Amino acid sequence: MTKRHNSLSCPGGTDTLPVLITANTLLAEIAILTEHIDHLTDEAYSKVKEIEDAYEGRLAALKEDWKAKEKELISLMKKRKGVIFDGGDLVRLVNGTLIRETGEKVTIPRDALGKCEALGFNDVIKIAKSLDREAVKKWTNERLFLIGAERKLIEEFKYDLKKDTKC
Repeated sequence: MTKRHNSLSCPGGTDTLPVLITANTLLAEIAILTEHIDHLTDEAYSKVKEIEDAYEGRLAALKEDWKAKEKELISLMKKRKGVIFDGGDLVRLVNGTLIRETGEKVTIPRDALGKCEALGFNDVIKIAKSLDREAVKKWTNERLFLIGAERKLIEEFKYDLKKDTKC
């Protein structure tokens, strides 16, 4: 059983009282500091919220402009790929690099799971009755054909900005 003291007076000799007074003083100081920390934290969060609110509209507009410019750049690269990527898949410009990547993409129809079950292709069927699309993507074209899937060549267009963009 734990000994409890209800006040600063306790039987234990003359050494006990100063120790308990010191501990009680430290508890009071910690409580005061905790109140100050909580108050300052609340004040800081309030000011951060005010700053976020003040900049939210301007940031949203800039982000919309950024998305539009990015979409315009990707569209330009797609439409003018013959001109832009005539010398290769990487074009270094003053303000960044244009990148064209080609690769294969497997499209899998919605009914592929049923076909895989019927054909006994259990190696790509997950226990939760979903298709292991990554495994199907590794199949041969003949096997993809059996479930109505196909492998197509795709192009991806990307860009990489330089740190010191010159405008």
